[in-house]
Amino acid sequence: MATYERGRNDAPAEPGTKVCATTGDVLIDNILTAEGISVNGAMFKPGQHTFWHSHENGQLFIVNSGKGIIATRDGDAHVVKAGDVVYTPAGEEHWHGAAPDCFVTYTSASLGKTSFAEPVEPEEYERHWDS
Repeated sequence: MATYERGRNDAPAEPGTKVCATTGDVLIDNILTAEGISVNGAMFKPGQHTFWHSHENGQLFIVNSGKGIIATRDGDAHVVKAGDVVYTPAGEEHWHGAAPDCFVTYTSASLGKTSFAEPVEPEEYERHWDS
């Protein structure tokens, strides 16, 4: 039987630190949780981001507004803006969040279990914005 959710599920948005490992002011709005998938809206205030983490079967992002970043353990990093779509493959450790001077909002679909690791070092975050 299909799971169908029209819009959000009417649960209040939760501070990200209650839902996943993040720094500072992040709001996570659960849209759909079904077997093997979690769809969330997220709003990261400037400078806020997730910890290192991976998804058992990958993660898809659609950036809705603002400017942010997604970076991987191998040093690959991409600045993202409204309209960008990003996919991280199964098991790839990464982090994502807002630019230092701008909010970012996105919708994500996480496939399978999410495994969180350590916080992103401040130097790791900052080096992507030094230019």
